[in-house]
Amino acid sequence: MYFSQYNLILPMKENPKFPYAILNSLSGGFDLVPQEDYEKLQSLKRGEVVEDTEFLNYLQSRGYLYQDKEAENKRLQERYPEFNNALNETAPQVLFVPTYTCNLACPYCYENGIKHKKDLVTKEVVDAFFNHLAQKFPNRKPFITLFGGEALKNSIKQKEMIDYIVKEAARGGYAISAVSNGYDLKEYLDILQQAEIKEIQVTVDGPKPVHDLRRPTAGGQGTYDRIMEGLTEAIKREIPINLRAVVDKTNFEDLVTLAEDFERRGWLDFPPQRFKTAIGRNYELFECYATPQHLLGQADHWAMFIELAEKYPILKKFHKPEFKGINHLVQTGELYLPTYDTCPACKTEWVYDLYGDIYGCTASAGQDEFKLGTFYPEYTLKANEAKEWEDRSVLTIPECKDCDVSLICGGGCGAIAKDRTGRVQGPDCRPIKEILTLGLKYYGDDLLKMGF
Repeated sequence: MYFSQYNLILPMKENPKFPYAILNSLSGGFDLVPQEDYEKLQSLKRGEVVEDTEFLNYLQSRGYLYQDKEAENKRLQERYPEFNNALNETAPQVLFVPTYTCNLACPYCYENGIKHKKDLVTKEVVDAFFNHLAQKFPNRKPFITLFGGEALKNSIKQKEMIDYIVKEAARGGYAISAVSNGYDLKEYLDILQQAEIKEIQVTVDGPKPVHDLRRPTAGGQGTYDRIMEGLTEAIKREIPINLRAVVDKTNFEDLVTLAEDFERRGWLDFPPQRFKTAIGRNYELFECYATPQHLLGQADHWAMFIELAEKYPILKKFHKPEFKGINHLVQTGELYLPTYDTCPACKTEWVYDLYGDIYGCTASAGQDEFKLGTFYPEYTLKANEAKEWEDRSVLTIPECKDCDVSLICGGGCGAIAKDRTGRVQGPDCRPIKEILTLGLKYYGDDLLKMGF
């Protein structure tokens, strides 16, 4: 018998009956493991014989054991179309950048390297964009996300252009969303509501004193109060809000005060369809961050969240971490499908900008070395490069083929991989086992009650 490459045996939240859990990202199997079964699993992992036919049959039925490696490889290939079908059922996201300029001066901005691009889109480029969408997506209509820079900047010319874009989106039957700093959100609500709004993402990095320090205007003024006015009005209009906080060691604990503020406003009582949160990690992308000592790794990031949430339960209401699928398991009783790819570039995500340039994803937008083609003044595409992004998966990245967490990691971010390894088909490895272990600790009581 072959002990699956994808078996992960991890410690559970401390309890007397089930000290471990086993999960398999290929089969979707998850079980709580008592100590005596843990010993048998370790023996099987070492290639030793276990004389317990009932136990072995159960492991085989759950996808933890195969007849041989070839049988597992066959299953790996069989489930890939299942993943692709699920991917194809998802509406693609097309991001449109009307400008790379911004009215804020956040010290950690990852677009620092492209701030020389200071123009505003023209109607000719917008028309070309919508003509291109109609040709590229004739059967599967994408949703359009306004991106920047700052797409919702309160200037007469920019409001005119956004109004034109939204009207064209509505005319073409495209839903829209926006990624915004929220400073001028209130001035744009009437414009945005001319089309169906999927959501608006706004970043708030903590309570007023902290946020104002981290996300001031270009002139050094605070932005918190004005952002709250815009959010309050948007929520009143029942526009879905995705509230994002970008954190590092300097402001992580301030999430508690931010959560308390939102609780007083009543926002944490809304269903996620109306108000959801994300806790983003401040990290280096294409250039070195000025104070790298403040940055947290992914596992440390979520370990800090758990520590704070135990002390301040309001954080558990503020945000429900996914922990690489553990929350999904608690909510649905199932693990996610095996994830062959977590890079959306050239598959479910494309970026088009004011210069008529095409990029594969938000991380690479505006970076000339990642440019894949143009849609204005004519359509061009670096077909080989685009296909390299499109084909990227754990089946094509050499380093992923023997990795036990590849079907959870999905190869990571292609842009980071290319920047750091020189290859789109390179890995961006993530601390998957550490994050899963944190999830088993955080949601351990729920899993024990479910009795896997």
